[in-house]
Amino acid sequence: MVNTNGANGHDNGTKPPDDALRNTLWEFARKEYSIQMRIDELARLHNYHIKPRTLKNLNKKFEVPTVKKPPPLALATAYVAEKVAEDLTGRHGPSTIKKQLARQENPILLPRSVFHDTVRALQTAIDPEGAAARFPGRKRPVKVRGQLTAKGIMEEVHCDGHEKLGRKALRMGLAGIDIYGFRDHPGKVLYLTVLPNARNQIAIGHVYLDFLEVNGEFPEQLTFDGGTETGPMKIVQQELRRCLDPDFSELQHPSTVSMSSTDNIVVESLWKYWLDYAGQNIKTAILQGPERGFAQENTVHIHLFHWLWPKIVQQELDKFKYHFNTTRRRKQANKLLPTEAPEYVFNNPEKFNLERLGTPVSKDFIAGLRARLAKPRDEVMRWVPDVFDELALQAYEVLESPPLHFTTGWSTFFSLLPLVESEYVSSDM
Repeated sequence: MVNTNGANGHDNGTKPPDDALRNTLWEFARKEYSIQMRIDELARLHNYHIKPRTLKNLNKKFEVPTVKKPPPLALATAYVAEKVAEDLTGRHGPSTIKKQLARQENPILLPRSVFHDTVRALQTAIDPEGAAARFPGRKRPVKVRGQLTAKGIMEEVHCDGHEKLGRKALRMGLAGIDIYGFRDHPGKVLYLTVLPNARNQIAIGHVYLDFLEVNGEFPEQLTFDGGTETGPMKIVQQELRRCLDPDFSELQHPSTVSMSSTDNIVVESLWKYWLDYAGQNIKTAILQGPERGFAQENTVHIHLFHWLWPKIVQQELDKFKYHFNTTRRRKQANKLLPTEAPEYVFNNPEKFNLERLGTPVSKDFIAGLRARLAKPRDEVMRWVPDVFDELALQAYEVLESPPLHFTTGWSTFFSLLPLVESEYVSSDM
């Protein structure tokens, strides 16, 4: 409406109700808006057009907090100290502390003098290392590592997934090959396998059962990182301990332990050796595919990739496992575990004052556990449709089963492609 009482007859719009206006002005204070920003937002939100003088009067009327009326220094110091104490990791700088106080339901606005003098001084006094840790360009502290020890073999087995050949790493559409591995704490690589998805809970459950079938025994403890895919595997391990370990005590010796990847170093460190041995070479070879004609939008290309390349990767994993387990580690003055070849240590633990702590498990018992998983193994571990699998195998035999190797993988791929493409398309029609 027109301000008929004013000298200029200016239309201020419609003044909002006091409750709404109070809430809006207090929200502006929390956001630390400037005077002009508050005037602009009142016009945008409420079609209420005012000048700075009117805004000042409204702030006074509704007791809107302002930096010009801060709390007493002692009280402001207490507020700052409370926020500093809540920052357990020392990640919040003075600016963050100031904004946290301002954005509370009852905002506390601190002027520059208090901000610079009180907040910085108090943070330095309470947490002197925090400021140094937040300093731009700082070097991250090196994680302190202890010495690995073990009572015996199969006391603790570490497991982890490896996705350096997965979909996100390759960026070739749906083409990707995940890896999952198990390593005994003293050093031996117990099992390495390719699988379509290392984040599939049911698939990881089946992979652990595959590991049990190959090794014939289960460890006292299974250690993994905190990923959600380990749920069924954890249940399987707990069931094994409960049913087959007569001295089972979850409190004294837990059957499973979850930890961060940076702490699960026994298996995490394995991937560095794998990448150096063959992993990087395989990835480089695979990434040559698009240049040679691989089309990620072509379903037949994706199927043929998943039929052929996992076989090549698994073959290299088997070679790497043999190489790693039969290679003697270099001597290290501070290393407590044996430096002899991991396979020899695993087969002769008594020579190194280690016990045999694995518990045998029958294939019938494993089959019973497998039947309790939500989906059958063939479903979650299937790379390609059954029809395509048969056609690709027939085409491979027509080519007289050429040797599989990552250096010739794409040559084999494009030799198979015309034989498979026409048959699969016609059978799909």
